[in-house]
Amino acid sequence: MANFDDQKAYATQENTFFDDGREEELVEFVTNHPRKDEIKGSPEKVLQAIDEFGRTKKYLMNVGEDKGKIVTDTIKENRPQVMVELGGYA
Repeated sequence: MANFDDQKAYATQENTFFDDGREEELVEFVTNHPRKDEIKGSPEKVLQAIDEFGRTKKYLMNVGEDKGKIVTDTIKENRPQVMVELGGYA
């Protein structure tokens, strides 16, 4: 099994992990990020900023870059005509 990169670890999950204002904090974090000019218009950089928030500020239920690569590679390999997301975080 591959070793886990501790630098990719997300913040510790609290007892309350939704509906506590973290979504608004995330929006503030991304829109006021020191690199906001680079982030604007770049979906990849937006996702990186979201991951940064999840690592340094508050726990988020998101896929992250490692699992995201697995999903992306699977989509590229299988080229499905229809996809359904279950358990999406909104």
